[in-house]
Amino acid sequence: MSVLVSVCDVSLFLPGDPRRKNVLRRIDWRIEQGQHCALLGPNGSGKSTLLRLLAGELWPEKGKILWHGPQGAEDSPLAGRAMTSLISPVQQENCQRQAWDFAGRDLLLTGFEASSLLYSPVQDARRRQAVEHMAARLHATGLLDRSIDTLSQGQLRLLLLGRALLRASPLLLLDECLEGLDATHRKIFSAVLDECAQSCTVIMAVHRPEQIPSWCVHRRFVYDGQLLEAPPRAARKNAALPEKTSPSALHSPFAVASTASRTKGILTDEPLLELENASVYVGRKKILHEITWSMYLNENWQITGANGSGKSTLLRLLAGDEFVAEGGRLTRRLPGHEGPVDTLAAVRRGIRLVSDLSQALYGYSLNALDMVCTGSDNSIGVYRRFSPAERAEALRHMHFLFPEKSPQEVEELGGRPVRHLSTGQIRRLFLARALMGQPDILLLDEPCSGLDESTRTAYLSLLDQLAAQGMHMVFVSHHQEDAPLCINRQAHMEGGRLLLSPAH
Repeated sequence: MSVLVSVCDVSLFLPGDPRRKNVLRRIDWRIEQGQHCALLGPNGSGKSTLLRLLAGELWPEKGKILWHGPQGAEDSPLAGRAMTSLISPVQQENCQRQAWDFAGRDLLLTGFEASSLLYSPVQDARRRQAVEHMAARLHATGLLDRSIDTLSQGQLRLLLLGRALLRASPLLLLDECLEGLDATHRKIFSAVLDECAQSCTVIMAVHRPEQIPSWCVHRRFVYDGQLLEAPPRAARKNAALPEKTSPSALHSPFAVASTASRTKGILTDEPLLELENASVYVGRKKILHEITWSMYLNENWQITGANGSGKSTLLRLLAGDEFVAEGGRLTRRLPGHEGPVDTLAAVRRGIRLVSDLSQALYGYSLNALDMVCTGSDNSIGVYRRFSPAERAEALRHMHFLFPEKSPQEVEELGGRPVRHLSTGQIRRLFLARALMGQPDILLLDEPCSGLDESTRTAYLSLLDQLAAQGMHMVFVSHHQEDAPLCINRQAHMEGGRLLLSPAH
């Protein structure tokens, strides 16, 4: 077999890190054509950084990386970018943050040159035909003429996956590629990937082993920045004997006397959230259709539905990021305000949304502790100095969300730039941010996306503890096993309409 990439004793730190701490250490790897490989390891271990190195986006501090193309071995990052295609959560976040107004077809066309935008109309009929064919294979033809800012998280992920496949690169790098896709589209994409794997080599980072295709037989394990052929002994022991944390064994940062104290001023027959004949338009397109729904005390809802059905739009509506069209009504009665609220400022204090999109829009360069502190105002960005009490509260929430870390490790994490952290670490920090100020309702949109198995289990246990203390939740996930135990009501979104399920 021919060699595609040679990584020789490579160590690197992330650009802009004043500590110059290596996140990859002494990496040696020869990637040969046809040797498909799954990268496994916990959040923050360095899997995404390793994929970025292979794609030519990062450069070693020590050691050497060579890409073996038609012209022979080259050490230029441009050679890496020419022979690889990378799809990652960071790439999707960048696409959402830039918010360019172009259609799904144009997004796919940018894949041929690996550019962010089309700088001139594509006249090549073969490329345009290839885009139509790829969209048809992914069952995404209906997305070609849609503006990308109207797409759901899963729909955008599907097009980005198609964009990567269109390049037909020798080396395809996939970072949690199936996260955000519903079960149907996971099967569709997997079938297309099966075909493409016959003509390229696939390296994929995954946290759900059941998503690894049968033809991807090789494994590498990334732990603490090192690339291993087998997981460390301690990791194997923990995997064989998983420990599930009981909610009662954890220490909540909330000083809540009882559930009743959080529901003062709300009658048991009054809904906390009430939608009546509510429709929502996004970019002049009707996304939600005449929804009537109520959420009462002690209810925690799970909303299911396919990509593009309207789940995320519903959560943004409840959070105050979207608005009901004329003829509909949304009423919010928040326990922390002892009744109805009618100002957006009060809504943003009492209802917090945790989602891929809210995370993507937070592109500011600041450290983790400051980012969590912004939850005090529910703002995007820092606009004032935070008080010592606010910073202490933020640290308490971070301790709560990172129970495996010592107080010193949590403080060290708080000083790190947000964009130097893994997707899974940022995911937990955004929940810590949402808990600032003791909100009444959490809206959770695919909150377990990007979390490794042990972190996912702990995260769900923390949600159950919050629910036991009076927090109310609306939870969205494509994975039924990701739902916390506190869920007691369910509804299903279909074509922008909400279908209610019987109470548990």
